[in-house]
Formats: sequence, structure tokens, C-alpha cells
Amino acid sequence: MSSTDPRAQGAESLYALGIQTQYIDGELALAAELLGSDDPEQEETAIRLVEQYLEAQAHTAALLESKADNICRYIDHLQAVAKFRKEQSIRLAELAAADEKRAQSLTDYMLKVLTALRPEARNFSLPTHELRSRRSEAVEIEDEDLIPDDLFKSKTTRTPDKTAIKAALKGGQEIVGARLVQRTNWSIK
Repeated sequence: MSSTDPRAQGAESLYALGIQTQYIDGELALAAELLGSDDPEQEETAIRLVEQYLEAQAHTAALLESKADNICRYIDHLQAVAKFRKEQSIRLAELAAADEKRAQSLTDYMLKVLTALRPEARNFSLPTHELRSRRSEAVEIEDEDLIPDDLFKSKTTRTPDKTAIKAALKGGQEIVGARLVQRTNWSIK
């Protein structure tokens, strides 16, 4: 890999750097235990090891922070793209609704003119299109309050009241099928 290849720069993964940091911390702790030894050679070795591990720890921490910061930068990018796409989808939905309304208005206008000229017609053959009608029946509700109760459908849904369950659990009540969990929510600024 060349030095301009992005894979060559900070090639270790965030996970690998985390493992490396833990390893260095462990080795640093072991080396620190050798400090204060009665043996001058062991003391000298311990000092050298502690200094090496401290330097390695600082280097690895800097790489880890840089890698995490780059990930945050990419997360920001993805969130900005998602926000833009959501805004675009709303705008496109509004444009589509306006187009559908215009198409329906033109359809209504065209059929008004054509059926006024030939009220008995059930189809119209145009040079590139064919217009056909079909009969159907539909119910229009004028006043819902006047319709008898036996002509209504009922729909019942059940969902747990999480607010009440949380209050009961916090109050010491044991509820089979529910438990209170602690979550940590992170935000990237």
C-alpha cells in the first residue's frame, strides 16, 4: 500500500485499538508493580518498561481518539444525508400530491366536457387513449350519529401502559412479564 492509500493511515480498527489499549494498561500495571524493588537491575528494568508503556499508551490513545473522531465525523455525514433525504421525501410527496390533484382536475374537466356532448356514452375512443366507465355502488355517510349502533364495527387494541408499569416497578411492586432496565443514551455533538 502506498502512503496515499487511506487504508495505510490508521490501519488498525477501533476495536483493535481498544484491545491494544487494554493490553498496554495491563502491562503497565505489571511493570509498575516492579517499581520499588530492592534489586537495582529490576528497578531499572521496571522504570524502562513503565516509560515504554506510557509512551505506547499515549500513542495508542491518540490513534483511538482520532479513529473515534473520524467515525463521529462520518456519523454526522450520514445523519445529514438522512435528514436531507427525509426533507426531500416530504417535498417530493407534496409535489406528487399536487400533480395527482392537477391530473384529477384535468380528468374531471375533460369528462365534464365529453359527457356533456354525449351523455349516454360509456366509453370514448381517442387517438391514443381509451376512456371507459363502469358502474359501482358506494355508501356515503352523511351523519354518523344517526346510524344505529349495530351497524358499527368495533376495534379494540391493548397495549401495556409503560408509564404506569414503570411507576409500579419503582414503587417496589413486582410485575411478572416486565422489568425496569437502565439504559445509557449517547449523543454526538
